[in-house]
Amino acid sequence: MLVYHQAYDSYHCITRILKILSCLSNKEYSIDRIRIYDYYILFINDIKNITLPTEYSAYKGLIKNTRYNQIENPKYVFSQLENVQNIAFRAIASFGFIEKDLFEKEIIKLTSMRIPEKIIPDLNEYEVEYFSLVRDFFENLTLKELKQRTKIMDYRYELS
Repeated sequence: MLVYHQAYDSYHCITRILKILSCLSNKEYSIDRIRIYDYYILFINDIKNITLPTEYSAYKGLIKNTRYNQIENPKYVFSQLENVQNIAFRAIASFGFIEKDLFEKEIIKLTSMRIPEKIIPDLNEYEVEYFSLVRDFFENLTLKELKQRTKIMDYRYELS
């Protein structure tokens, strides 16, 4: 039996990351921050496990969990995504959409080269809501706070 999931498709990951970068302001981001954003755009129903302030608690019910979209071990799934995400980051850097010298230092920043609109699909209604959460709340957190609230990466020894 052949089973497909977008999480292990590098082309789908490239599209997701380009979608993320096109929705964020053009500044330098840690590769870990973009990886976390990518995880939650892929498994948007897992937002319910993020520790959010009460004014953002409405986002926890964005998509209801079913037995088909539940993530049993988010940390493990997130760690499994790393290889696919690294392939996608390298491909995006080779296309010239992110700065290669900063990418070597694990920093993601868009170049002045414009991403063609035809390769980035439109956001669905859930992604629009998700990116409003990202812009309103996640962007105001340090990387350590983001890791602490999402609980999918180790943050104890984080300096930021």
